[in-house]
Amino acid sequence: MSANITLQFVAPFDSQPGDYAELCGNGGAGDIDYEAPLLGGRRFDLCPQGGGVYGWGFAPWGDFPWGDCLAVRCLGWGELPWGFFPWGYGGILIEAIVKVDFCGDYKFAFAAFDSLDNPDVGDPEEITVEVHTAPPTPTGLRKVSYDPDTDILVLEAA
Repeated sequence: MSANITLQFVAPFDSQPGDYAELCGNGGAGDIDYEAPLLGGRRFDLCPQGGGVYGWGFAPWGDFPWGDCLAVRCLGWGELPWGFFPWGYGGILIEAIVKVDFCGDYKFAFAAFDSLDNPDVGDPEEITVEVHTAPPTPTGLRKVSYDPDTDILVLEAA
């Protein structure tokens, strides 16, 4: 049985058009392999269509002249948790969905690059997601129940 993991982050406030990020992971065990990005090496544009951190954004405050500032094609500060971003600025929300098929401690990080493919300075923030999937039902049997806390699977003849 598989599980989907949804990962999100807000593009850094100093992102420029052409900057991008790649999702890296560890496949459920060990350290993150930054040399083999996940999702086929998909690049996540940090300033899609020229959008980015240019002002107060399209939150309710954006209905007023002092709240509309210079936000372009990005979420307003009122639509994002304040903890994600410097006070008052809009930001681009990056989202990736990863399908995993096996139990494990999956580690993920978004590695950022500038428009010339230079890596961002500093270490990407790594997160760990502990995944437990129900084991597949053997042929000729029907699953009655599965308790992930105790890892007990109850089967009966089909």
